Amino acid sequence: MSEALPGWIPGLIDTNGSWDEILTRLYSVFEKDFKIGKPKFKGLPVWWDRRCERGDPHEEGFWHLVTRDDRQTGDRLLDTPRAKRLAWCRATIDHCGAAEVLVFDYLEGDGKVRTYLWARSADYLVVLEKAVRKGKPVAYSLVTAFVLDGPARIRAIRGKYENRVQENAIAAPSDGERSPSTPGG
Repeated sequence: MSEALPGWIPGLIDTNGSWDEILTRLYSVFEKDFKIGKPKFKGLPVWWDRRCERGDPHEEGFWHLVTRDDRQTGDRLLDTPRAKRLAWCRATIDHCGAAEVLVFDYLEGDGKVRTYLWARSADYLVVLEKAVRKGKPVAYSLVTAFVLDGPARIRAIRGKYENRVQENAIAAPSDGERSPSTPGG
């Protein structure tokens, strides 16, 4: 993060304590921001994966905001930098029209178009996917959100931006300038 954080970015969540304390703290933020708060993006509700593994009361959508795949074990493990920034997800969605947030669509290799909300000064990314029923958009599904932890990840997202779906075309920002978000965000 090379720039000061925008004022709308909440503080980091404390991830000290026992696992039960950390999980309770994180899930209370998720409940407030998503289950109770019911965010919207471009006028449509933001949904999340509500499936729960057997015996776990926490939704898959929650786990995708606070954990990361471990390449060695294949398990999802707590990603402390991601978890500390859980409250940034809702804030980024709510402030998608801010100058600090670059919004663009990208055609993934599997043919899905995903919407990226990149809070550039915070090196933070939210990924959404439009849910369509009978040919009409009905919501956006929250896929994931995470901190861009290193130059390689930032380059990868910049590459996606440069190859974005051109419906939401905006001039590519240079490293030193801010870019507007897409209209209607």
